[in-house]
Amino acid sequence: MNDGVWARGGASARAFLLGTLLLLIMPRPGLAEEATTQSVTLPEALALLETQNPDTLAARLQIADAEAERIRARLYENPTMSVDTDNIGVGHVPPVGDTIGGTVRLDQPLTLWGKRRLRMAGADVGVAAATQQARDAVRELRAAVKDAFFQSLHDARLVSFATDNQARYQRVIELNGRRFHSGDISEVEFRKIELENLKFETDLEDARRSLGESRQLLGRLIGVDHPVAASGELTAPPVTVGDTDLVAAAVGSRPDVAAAQRQREQADLAVQLARRERYPDVTVGADYTRSQFVSAGDIRNTIGFGFSVPLPLLNQNQADIAKTEVALHQAETDLARLRLDIAQQVHDAVERYQSLQRVRQMFESGYLDRAHLAVTAAETSQRVGAASLLELLDAERTYTETQTDYLDTLLAARTSLDNLEKVVGKELASQ
Repeated sequence: MNDGVWARGGASARAFLLGTLLLLIMPRPGLAEEATTQSVTLPEALALLETQNPDTLAARLQIADAEAERIRARLYENPTMSVDTDNIGVGHVPPVGDTIGGTVRLDQPLTLWGKRRLRMAGADVGVAAATQQARDAVRELRAAVKDAFFQSLHDARLVSFATDNQARYQRVIELNGRRFHSGDISEVEFRKIELENLKFETDLEDARRSLGESRQLLGRLIGVDHPVAASGELTAPPVTVGDTDLVAAAVGSRPDVAAAQRQREQADLAVQLARRERYPDVTVGADYTRSQFVSAGDIRNTIGFGFSVPLPLLNQNQADIAKTEVALHQAETDLARLRLDIAQQVHDAVERYQSLQRVRQMFESGYLDRAHLAVTAAETSQRVGAASLLELLDAERTYTETQTDYLDTLLAARTSLDNLEKVVGKELASQ
């Protein structure tokens, strides 16, 4: 009998050990995700943007396209070769001694009046404009990477806060559960306290979902197909800014302004070229003729020269001249509009940044500490029966809202600084 008991006990022990082993080797979802998530700092994310993001690479292809147009502008026109034959009898036999004659002719178009020089100058300016447009695309993408990076940091802090907050409130539930069983509070009050935990659970789940989305977006922006975690601190360093200086800096440093200026130059060159096109180009040619019909007085071998030129009597390129002049005025209007937009963008970005910095400072001046002290006092008072359930729940909600509002403000202040750097076109704070 003892042997049977021992056998059954040994089987139970083996099952227990096997179950423990399986629990140890099975991957846990949260830990597995953290272990496989790539982590980058902001400088690393911006460096990966330059080398891996498909949108960055596509923007640079525009430069290659403009360089191909520059090659086209430098090429000369190809010569034309024509071959003619004559003295071919049709319906009768040619006289004795007659043979078929032939002519070979070469014609070369000549581009005159400085047209080729204007085409090459326009193509060079086109390459410069494409380069600035590519830089502007990268400027926009850098701002998007920064937004996603700091959003990920914000969501990570929110998950940490929601986790701690939920654990803290769980202790409140456990404490009031003991009070309920001892008769200090009613079942209605205890059930209300339990129901409030649903909000903490929901907040935590929402924070986790948002964190997953922001990490996936950060990965997409740096050119990978998996989530990427941000490594750093969510801070909004103070920067001394003024509208006037920043507008001048933006006009001088933003690549879209430089691109618009190059496009205006290109449009001006197009007008000059269209006006030169009124004057026709010349085609010069030479030919060689071989004839055996000498009995009729033909010379056996002859050469000839000639030229052709269209006469601009009816079409003097009026339509293209008018179109290029309209394009030039449009480019000038676009440049003027861009400068006005920059002044407005800088003003709005400065106002938003300064406003959010003031709000952030208000939170950090003591409101966060007061909210924490209020919820701690409410929990202590409710524990001893000196505070009502309504006071406890109100303090819990106020504390949660204050903390989450502070994190949202901190993120908004940081992104407002990033937006200010984007509209100015240069870094204003160290990373």
